[in-house]
Amino acid sequence: MRIIPIALLLTLCGCQRPPEAQRQMDNYLDRVSRVLQQDWQPFQPESLSAYRFGPRRERVLSIAPLRISLLDLIVDTNDCRELQQRISERNTVLGKVMPWSHRLAYDGELLRALQHCTALLAERDDKQALQEQLSAIAASKTSSLPATFWNALNSSEEFEQYLRFADQPLPVSSQPLTDQAAIEALRELANVGAELPHRLPPERASLDALLRTLQLSQHGGQLITSLAQTTHGLQQATQMLQATEARLLCPMQAPSERSKILLNVFVLFYAGEIQPYLAQLQRLGQPWAAAIGELRAVPGIPAATAQALDRLAGTEASLWERYQAAVAAHTQAWQDLLGACQSRPGQSGWQGRTEQ
Repeated sequence: MRIIPIALLLTLCGCQRPPEAQRQMDNYLDRVSRVLQQDWQPFQPESLSAYRFGPRRERVLSIAPLRISLLDLIVDTNDCRELQQRISERNTVLGKVMPWSHRLAYDGELLRALQHCTALLAERDDKQALQEQLSAIAASKTSSLPATFWNALNSSEEFEQYLRFADQPLPVSSQPLTDQAAIEALRELANVGAELPHRLPPERASLDALLRTLQLSQHGGQLITSLAQTTHGLQQATQMLQATEARLLCPMQAPSERSKILLNVFVLFYAGEIQPYLAQLQRLGQPWAAAIGELRAVPGIPAATAQALDRLAGTEASLWERYQAAVAAHTQAWQDLLGACQSRPGQSGWQGRTEQ
């Protein structure tokens, strides 16, 4: 009988090796638990649903359709070829079902054509009524640009995918990870929205390229998952450290055999494995959170979208701020406990890396 390859056997058994980041954190928690004789709770993947965007129907804004007497307008604007082309395009079969991102770009093109045509008609006394009509159309389109911008994002699969948690956390890597292209694309989209209506939307190709960059990101969703898992792990370890009475761990306020083992865990597993991963999260997370903050500040944001972004970054209860708080609390818990045992760096019991 042939031997079934191990990888295939694991697949058949439904057994999948956890990601390395999760294995490192679980190993760290296990070691702290054994030394301090405390229990910890594993991360529940179901909790990631708290960071899921709400239904699109709650995030897509209603925009009243602009009804124009198209036949009369086209007849009366024979001198405005570009405007004729824009109106005709919108009324084709494809024009009526164009995605919101293309509608945003189209409205920019239409407004440019309206501005050009209005300038031409200003030189003709017999076209004053048409000029007023075109100006009213332009004013209506201009006022709806912020809503169209948010609809372009909220109806976009690329945008949702980038800010949706992933099945896997960020990989453990000795090389710095980067998500610069996607973060810059998110910031550029925020800039597009922030400058409306003073600066008209860019062309469709530019908007498509920005959204495609978000879609191609390998680390956007992984970062959200990593922040949630790591925050939970740090909080569990902090609880164990804080629940340990220093006088029992170090009865004479001096290093004990058990505190020396704990110091090994700190040096080998926290400083040696967890901290480098925290540094990766910080490098990616800082500009990511800043870009979300810029997007959150764009006027006209739907309430459901604002709430979703607030859950990710920007508020004290957000994922990013909770992660920052977890790192700070964990660092303080280690300092307090090691300090009570005279084992902090610089104290008499500090030995650096010791034998396991």
